[in-house]
Amino acid sequence: MSAPFLPLTRPTIDEDTIAGVAEVLRSGWITSGPKVKELETKLSEHCGGRPVRVFNSGTCTMAIALRIAGIGPGHEVITTPLSWVATSNVILEVGARPVFVDIDPISRNLDLDRIEAAITPATRAILPVDLAGLPVDRDRLYELSRRRGLRVIEDAAQSFGSTW
Repeated sequence: MSAPFLPLTRPTIDEDTIAGVAEVLRSGWITSGPKVKELETKLSEHCGGRPVRVFNSGTCTMAIALRIAGIGPGHEVITTPLSWVATSNVILEVGARPVFVDIDPISRNLDLDRIEAAITPATRAILPVDLAGLPVDRDRLYELSRRRGLRVIEDAAQSFGSTW
């Protein structure tokens, strides 16, 4: 007998949500338009007034962030092996090489004690993933990145709304 499927999370979709989706579909503005601008404005307010732009996926966002950071061929990006394949794929997409550092057995996040040993002259960035809503220790991460001159590109898709 197999165990019942246990989802990580089950979405709550109420009638207001369904009506909102139908409204957007009927408007003809599926990928941009007034609802996107409204979402960006609300997210900006939630983030203390910082500018916010939404994309179609976290994968797209990470690829753009890597490009903006100047990551490309010949570079290495330290990341976690415990993530969706998109995390390493975006590094490969920009021509860089993912370097996997093991996870902390307690938090399941990137083991910050192991990063130093993985840094080479080709290392340009660290791409941590906040697993299941738990942020990586930002104080330690940014202290290390400043000391070693590395960019941090946070995959915080699972931890939106969390604080450190």
